[in-house]
Amino acid sequence: MDISHDPKMELSTDNFIDLRSDTVTHPTEKMRDAMRDALVGDDVIGDDPTVRELEKLGAKIFGKEACLFTGSGTMSNQVAVLSMVDAGSQIILHDKSHMYNLEVGALGRICGVSPRPVSAPEGVFPLQTLEANIFNSSIQTAPTKLICMENTFDLNQGLVVGKKHIDDVCDLGHEHGIFVYMDGARILNASVALKLSPAKMCEKLDAVSVCLSKALACPVGSLLIGSKKMIKRAREMRQMLGGGWRQAGILAAAGLVALNDYNRLEEDHHKAKILAEALQELGLGIRMKQVQTNIIKIDVSTVGTTAVKFCECLEKHGVKAKPIEENAVRMITHIDFPLERMESVVNAVKSTLSELKR
Repeated sequence: MDISHDPKMELSTDNFIDLRSDTVTHPTEKMRDAMRDALVGDDVIGDDPTVRELEKLGAKIFGKEACLFTGSGTMSNQVAVLSMVDAGSQIILHDKSHMYNLEVGALGRICGVSPRPVSAPEGVFPLQTLEANIFNSSIQTAPTKLICMENTFDLNQGLVVGKKHIDDVCDLGHEHGIFVYMDGARILNASVALKLSPAKMCEKLDAVSVCLSKALACPVGSLLIGSKKMIKRAREMRQMLGGGWRQAGILAAAGLVALNDYNRLEEDHHKAKILAEALQELGLGIRMKQVQTNIIKIDVSTVGTTAVKFCECLEKHGVKAKPIEENAVRMITHIDFPLERMESVVNAVKSTLSELKR
């Protein structure tokens, strides 16, 4: 499959190879053409045909009744919580989840819920522990009303959570009358990695979101998918948060292009494995079993340096990576990083390691 862009678009404007995230990508030429020619209307009153088409496609791909186009993954997450539970409820989520750690405290500040973080190694809740953290309403406790999952898990590793565990959590939650929601920012990466359709993977979930501006290379946007009743409520909550937009079909058009070609994510996974193997050969610490999608976590302590020093030196050699812990660096492969640039990255790392040894 051809993933080429206009050469001007392959790299960031300062001509670095940018592997800090898959959010640094540029819309493809096909997306730009679709955006230019998009039919538009006022989406707040339901008159944008391109937004309606995107929402219809999102619901179909994930096997749900309805879908809502939102401005970001964070907005989708907060709208989902606002739509599924009342203020004062308790929600259970991973202690390392994006919703708990990286959304500016919105669960408490905006949604008015009590988050209960639970350790979930590699995104998998120990079911006995999960059940032990479910509370009924009492004079002293907030009732548990929602369980939130994340797939792929850990923005610094991209680990795939399998369907059996998703189903097990859903069965447990539903047995207790609790909704189960999936923050699926990169769930299409998980779907492609497992060779399982999104609809099959998410069939027991009450709601799921997917980010269009991460691995899918769209300029902006996220989809929230669930029942008709839930999405009707979500549309009101989006409006309350200032997320209603007018001629949004210009943005939705890029999402249509991306969703019709999401299987190309397999190419990003392939590039990640090739790069991880090459970096491991240079002495960097990489757990290959955890390179499951497009994210590589690199332990630089194996070469006697820190993450900040490594990234600063690497940038001088034309490659951007992200320090995520004192001795850990993240690289994410994406559509704007073609295989032809792999050698350039490996050579930049070699030069960096040589310079750091001096």
